[in-house]
Amino acid sequence: AWRDRYADELVAFMEGSYGLEGVPWRARLSLVAGGVRERARQSGLSGDSAPPPDRVRAGTLLVLVGWVAFVFAGLSFAKFSEHFDDALPGGINSHLPPTAHTLPDVAYSILQWVATVAGIAVLLGAVLVLPSLVRYLKSNGWRAIRGHVVRAVSVTVLTVGATGSLIGWAHHLSSQQRNGGDGLYSATFIVWGALVAFTLAAWTVAAVSAACRLSLARRVLVVECALASLVGAAMTVMLVATAVWWVSMANEAPSFLSSTASGAPVNPWLAMTVALMVGAVGMGLSGLAHIGRNLQALRH
Repeated sequence: AWRDRYADELVAFMEGSYGLEGVPWRARLSLVAGGVRERARQSGLSGDSAPPPDRVRAGTLLVLVGWVAFVFAGLSFAKFSEHFDDALPGGINSHLPPTAHTLPDVAYSILQWVATVAGIAVLLGAVLVLPSLVRYLKSNGWRAIRGHVVRAVSVTVLTVGATGSLIGWAHHLSSQQRNGGDGLYSATFIVWGALVAFTLAAWTVAAVSAACRLSLARRVLVVECALASLVGAAMTVMLVATAVWWVSMANEAPSFLSSTASGAPVNPWLAMTVALMVGAVGMGLSGLAHIGRNLQALRH
């Protein structure tokens, strides 16, 4: 809408300011920043010009995007922590007597259970908007989201095919080869991880694009806000559980975390995974703060 209203004036201004010399990078970056600010304002993520329902919906979608990022970080953590219990006192590879429960076990179990609860909350949120989505598609709304859905389906098919090939390959490798011993397999696994990330991102874009166009009843938005609050709290708990797992593993089985000859319990893979979790939680909490600022206006 902003572009339709001001594009001609902006082009004339740029031509008058820079002529045939070309637009410098500083001005280009300024245009990008202005475009991002305007999109945020029109979507309801900033300012108060958008109607209260749109502002609240924008907050819930920001939580959803944060959750998707956390899911990818969770998959990375699951792969990294595979067989961690074998390294603990009393594990398969230990000569010490087994313990009933260790702090890493408890933290990991909490993470799994809370992730399940959050996943159910996200599914419930999707189910709630299904009637509105069906009405939107029946009113010829498919045209607006078709491109996003087709791209998401295409990358999903590619990812599924790559997953089947990777599983078949892994069955012919030893545990040591699957965990860094085979350089080609490790590189292929990284490419597969990137495909998974692209798949999650593609479906998220499709979901957000559709959700922004739906007409939702106020009571549905209120329930979505409650579910978003649950998901945001769950991400925070899972981040704390991951941190507790890391610290307790550093205390009880530092060799499992070590990636250096010194034996220091610092691992780049784990550090990047936790950093992604922190970013996802920050995004989710920002969405909840935005909901909190605008929920009262929605109720009135």
